[in-house]
Amino acid sequence: MWDFLDNLNDAIVVFGKDKRVKHINKMAVSLFGIGVNSDIREILKEDDKEVFLDNVLKLSDKGETYSNFMRFLDKDRDLLFSWLKVFKWSDDYVFEIFDLTPVENRAEGITDSSYIKILKYMSVGISHSIRNPIMSAGGMLGRVKSKIKDIGSEDSEKLIKYIEIVEKSLYRIISIIANIEVVSNSLPVKLERVNVGDVVESVVSRYKNSAKFSILKKDAYVYADRMHVGFVVEEIIKNALDAIEGQDNAKIDIRISEEGRYVIIDIVDNGRGIDKETLSLATIPFYSTKPSNMGVGLSLAKFIIEGYHGKISIESRKGEGSKVTIAIPSEKRNKMRTEYLV
Repeated sequence: MWDFLDNLNDAIVVFGKDKRVKHINKMAVSLFGIGVNSDIREILKEDDKEVFLDNVLKLSDKGETYSNFMRFLDKDRDLLFSWLKVFKWSDDYVFEIFDLTPVENRAEGITDSSYIKILKYMSVGISHSIRNPIMSAGGMLGRVKSKIKDIGSEDSEKLIKYIEIVEKSLYRIISIIANIEVVSNSLPVKLERVNVGDVVESVVSRYKNSAKFSILKKDAYVYADRMHVGFVVEEIIKNALDAIEGQDNAKIDIRISEEGRYVIIDIVDNGRGIDKETLSLATIPFYSTKPSNMGVGLSLAKFIIEGYHGKISIESRKGEGSKVTIAIPSEKRNKMRTEYLV
C-alpha cells in the first residue's frame, strides 16, 4: 500500500493520538521535511496547533471527515497554501494534503489589486527617482562641512549647524523610502493572528524616551500581517511625537478596544493640533506642513488599513491636540480555528 501512496501527488501523513507520525509518503517528506516519529504540529502554524488540531481530531473520532483550504509550514518554514482532508483510519488519523501554491501564485499574478499596485508604484518610483540624488547631496554636504571646519571662520559653527539640519532632513527622507520598500516588498501579505496590544507595546518601546506614553489595552486580535500593523501604528505615533514637540506636559495616550467586528486603536496626543483645512489634506500622498517631511507615511498607512477593509479617521483642534482612530476588522477565521468544539 505504501508503494502506491508514494506515487500520489497528495501528501499523506498518518499519526496517532500522541500526535506522532507513524507513516508518511514521499510527497509529504518532500514538502514538509518531517519523518516517522515527528510531531504533526511541526507543520502547523502556531495559531493552529491547539484549537484547530483538537477540533479536527474530535470530528474524526466521531467518524466525520473534515476538508477545507489550509496553510501549513513547509520544510523552509514558509506558508504552503493547500487543500486539507482529515479522517480516521483504524485508531490513527490521516492528513491528506494537496499543495495549491502553484494555483495561488497564478491567481495572484492575474488579480493584482489596485492596493498592491499603488504600493509597488510608490516603492519603485520613489526609490529610483529620489534615493540617488539624496545620497549624492548628502555626500556633497559632508565635504562642504569638512571644508568649513578647515577654514575656521567666525560663522563656521553656525554654518555647520545649518548643514546638519539639512543632513537630518535628507536622512528622514531616506528613512521614509526604506519604510515604503519594506511594506511593498512584504507582498504577498503573510497573514497571522496578531495581538494588537503586543504590537503597540513593541512600537512604543522604541520611543519611550521621547515622550510620556500611557497604554490602556486588552487582548484584541486581528488576522493581518504583523509588520503592516506595526508600520501603521508607528507612523501615527511618529506624527504624534512631531505634534507634541516643545509642548508643556506633552503626552500620548493609546487605547485598544473592540467595537462590533472591529479592533480599535485610539492614539491621542495633546500637541499643536491641526486646523480644519489642513486636516482634510492629512492623508493625501506627499502633502506635509513640515519641509523635512515628505508626507508619505500617513497616506501609506491609510492604503494599508483600507487593504484590510479597515479605516483611519482623524479628529483634531488647533492648539488642543489630535486623535487618530485605526479600525481593523477583528478575527476573520471561522470557529473551527478559534473555539473548541463541545
